[in-house]
Amino acid sequence: MSEPHQPTADEAAQAARALRDIDARRTRARESTGSARWVDVVFGVLTFAVLAAPDFFGAEVSGWATPAFSALAVGYVVLLNTRRGSALLGQRARLRRSEVSGRYALVARLLILLCAAVGIAFALLQPDLGVHVPYWRTALGVVLGGALILFGGRMQRALTSAATRERHTTGSALNGHI
Repeated sequence: MSEPHQPTADEAAQAARALRDIDARRTRARESTGSARWVDVVFGVLTFAVLAAPDFFGAEVSGWATPAFSALAVGYVVLLNTRRGSALLGQRARLRRSEVSGRYALVARLLILLCAAVGIAFALLQPDLGVHVPYWRTALGVVLGGALILFGGRMQRALTSAATRERHTTGSALNGHI
């Protein structure tokens, strides 16, 4: 039986360099999954407009504003799932499904379902909480739209980072053995 090949110091250094390059490319690819800045600004302004419209133009405005915003959001998701649509929206790359943590995906789906259930319950039950705050929709629109405009890119990078599977970096794993 023959002995396993012991790499020379030069071969080990070359392998470590190649693995660091792979990690760097993976990091660059993950960073390029974000959308363009103008998308955050447009959706921030539209979020403000949809939420503030009933305060300024009456409750009948939300009869068309909310479905229009919902259609825009669905259109955005549809565009993101096509190659040309993603390019139009400035998203140069997407994460592979295998890169997304199963636990993260499960928690995200449960949170979305919970938010949808609470929203449907409030819409159907319309509880009277006995508190009337004037222009609360406008204030909520300023907060949500402003957060999207100011922190949209950072929030997207943070969510992408949280969604990706935790792995030991290949280059650093080799460094201890050289």
